[in-house]
Amino acid sequence: MEIDEVAARVVRSYWALLLVMTVVPLVLVGLVMGGQEPPSVAKSRLQASSRATDAAPGDAGVSIVVSQVKAFATSENLLTEVLRQQRVDRSTLKVAKAIEVTGLGTSTIVELSVKDPDPEVARRLADAIGAAVVKEINTSNQGAITQQMDQIDKRVRELEKKLGPLSRRANAQPNPDIGAANERERVQAELTDLRANRSDLQTQLSTAGTASVVQPAVLAPRTNPVVMMASIAGLVGLIGGILIAVVTEMVRPTIPGQRRVARRLGVPLLGWADRGPAQLADLGRRIRLAAKKEGVGRVTLVGAPGPLPADLVSAVASAVYGDDTKVVTARPGNKDEPGDDGGGGPSLNSSGPGGTKKSTSVVRAGGTAVMTKKSEVSPSEVTQPVPVRRLCHVHAFEDVDPGSDEVVGVVVAVGPVTRVAGLETVRDLVAASGWPLLGVVATSRKVSASRKSRG
Repeated sequence: MEIDEVAARVVRSYWALLLVMTVVPLVLVGLVMGGQEPPSVAKSRLQASSRATDAAPGDAGVSIVVSQVKAFATSENLLTEVLRQQRVDRSTLKVAKAIEVTGLGTSTIVELSVKDPDPEVARRLADAIGAAVVKEINTSNQGAITQQMDQIDKRVRELEKKLGPLSRRANAQPNPDIGAANERERVQAELTDLRANRSDLQTQLSTAGTASVVQPAVLAPRTNPVVMMASIAGLVGLIGGILIAVVTEMVRPTIPGQRRVARRLGVPLLGWADRGPAQLADLGRRIRLAAKKEGVGRVTLVGAPGPLPADLVSAVASAVYGDDTKVVTARPGNKDEPGDDGGGGPSLNSSGPGGTKKSTSVVRAGGTAVMTKKSEVSPSEVTQPVPVRRLCHVHAFEDVDPGSDEVVGVVVAVGPVTRVAGLETVRDLVAASGWPLLGVVATSRKVSASRKSRG
């Protein structure tokens, strides 16, 4: 199945559903949000880390920084403390949903925004949350190093207190304490190691990076989200409508377009029945040609499936019957002999100037429409009959006698969309009757008729 056929099946069969599913959510969202005041947005910028290596991985590094900032900013404990300090009566869950964190390029600077109906509250919350996040980041990045340095400083002070007495005992005269001298050496070695470790930790602390507030909170210009939200709602509704159409097509498949139906049945598209007299006349000629090719004198119109409207059958029948009137060329003969029309048609003669008569000769085949042609003929001219063309009768399938032995040609009338089950019905009819399938007649609208209308 081609992509264009799939699209045509969805659009042609379910265009009304798609239209409703698109327009209704769009209008509803527009009406609901139209009377609401858009919330105020306060934005502040934070330096999440001063280390250049944090931005080195590019987008991946920025994503890590943004995730870290948002994790701190939306934490329950932090928001509870901020709301308590600012004395703002808001739910921590709603405030967390109103917080957005976005990266700025590949740097470690991020933008923190807070939405709130009150612009002043939004600005205060953005400032307070930003400061709390910076504090949490610095504590997270430097807390372990600072704790180790505090432990080292405490141990250094303890050792320095021991070092003085040990030195006096080791240098006592005239009897120096050898054990105190050894202990003094051990303490001095430990002090040297601790000071070296502290120097390393100091270096790590300087390279760990510190977070800071780059820009205090400022109010962003108010924007109306009605258009964007309505468009999103319409798009979601359209997607939902397409899903419904696809599921329905899986259950009850259809064929879009009359030419695709003809291609499925393996017969030609004979023409259109409702596109004006010229198209209808061309349809009649094509049906007569198809009937002549199969050698049938009767044609039945069938739907795919169901009975057809009486006016459609009548229009096609009239087009197939056509204009059976033949104009007869006059030849010399007895002027008093009446004209032979071959089909019961009259010959009218009237006197004209110059000793000639105006003769009108018509042959009517099968009692259909009459055409006349006037010509100037001499009194000795007479009319000649022409052979009567064999008529091709068109009936609705409900009017065909199933007991007749006459072979009937089948013509299928279809609209813009045809169910696959309808084509199976036509195939079953052709297989059961043995009648030839002549072609497909197209209509611009759905073809169907109730039994009451057929009666």
